[in-house]
This record gives sequence, structure tokens and C-alpha cells, in this order.
Amino acid sequence: MTQEAGKDIIERALLCLLAPQPAPKVTLVKKKRFRRTKTLLCQGANEEPKKELLPARISIIERLSSVSLSICWSDSTTGYFGEQVWRMGRAHVQSFCALSGMPIKIGDSVFRPWVSETRALANSHRMILASRVRMPCS
Repeated sequence: MTQEAGKDIIERALLCLLAPQPAPKVTLVKKKRFRRTKTLLCQGANEEPKKELLPARISIIERLSSVSLSICWSDSTTGYFGEQVWRMGRAHVQSFCALSGMPIKIGDSVFRPWVSETRALANSHRMILASRVRMPCS
């Protein structure tokens, strides 16, 4: 580095310290929240369901409550979920049971993976007919 270039750097640094430029204004943009609505859930309600292959391995680990299950799910396309919580609800679209392969009609009682706004699971669209889940012996 030449002496003239070094002098120029020092001069610019001193000018920045003595007469600082105002910082550019930063505007914060509020992040839009995603919310699943019934219209999104019911878009495919009138369409014929597409039959998907049954997962390689699916087993019910335990019944957590009257409306929730703990399921072990393993599939080459969606991945492995060791202890995934599934909750009971009503089917909003036609589909097929992931456990038995039986058709699911709109309004049937089904179990599906618990999904939140921050978690989008690969198997979140899959369902199990509640009538196919055996109650444990008490």
C-alpha cells in the first residue's frame, strides 16, 4: 500500500467520525401469517380422490386420549416420523385410509396428523379411518 492511499483512508475515516451521515431509514414489514381456511381445505371436495400407495410401515404406538393417537410412520416418499401425534376430526375431502386403503368420504370420522402454522409435515394430507383403529383392551 502506498503512503498516499493510506493517507486517503485515514482522511476518509476521520471525516466519517467528525461528520457522520444519517443512517438510512429501515422500515419493518410485518410478516403475513398463513391460516388454513375451510375454502382451502374444501377445494378438492368435488374431485375424485387420487389413490396413493400405502406407506411402507405404519403402526399405532398408543392411544393418547379418546381423540388422539401416537403413530409411527415410515415411508420412502414422506420420510420417518417416530412418535407423531394424530388427532380425530372429520374428513373435508375424499381420500383413502392410510392404514387399510379403504375409501374415505367427506364427513367420515378420521385421524390425521396434528399440524400447526409453523409445521408443515410431508404426510399432513393423509388420513386414517377412525373405524379402523382398534380400541386397546382394558
